[in-house]
Amino acid sequence: MTNEAMESQAREYFSAICAADEKRLRDLFTKDVRWRIPKGAIEPFGGIHEGVDKIIEMMLGAVGESFVAGSQKFEILTILFGENVACVETEMTARSPDGRDYRNDYTFFFEFRADRISEVREHVDTRYAADFFG
Repeated sequence: MTNEAMESQAREYFSAICAADEKRLRDLFTKDVRWRIPKGAIEPFGGIHEGVDKIIEMMLGAVGESFVAGSQKFEILTILFGENVACVETEMTARSPDGRDYRNDYTFFFEFRADRISEVREHVDTRYAADFFG
């Protein structure tokens, strides 16, 4: 894949997550997509998750329960490319249902196969997130 195509899909991923758009996510992912989150993340998110249905359900469930609809935004700070890999450094902001502002740094590694995202490796300040969400 070209760097431009990988960047486009990464940006589409963030847009789809923020819009809680299941169809767009499904169109971006391979059926056997993997999602890796640091082991220190709050339950049930830490670890490796596999399969498009499970991952979309977990991703959209987390967003829907944790943040006010439409408040989540990703600011892309840096994008680096390797062979079929894009690394995207972001700052994510959102509003919690109880009115608190969430701001955390995330770095995503997207791996691509057959012009789709085959793996998302999400790196986040898990301590901040755990403290924020209790």
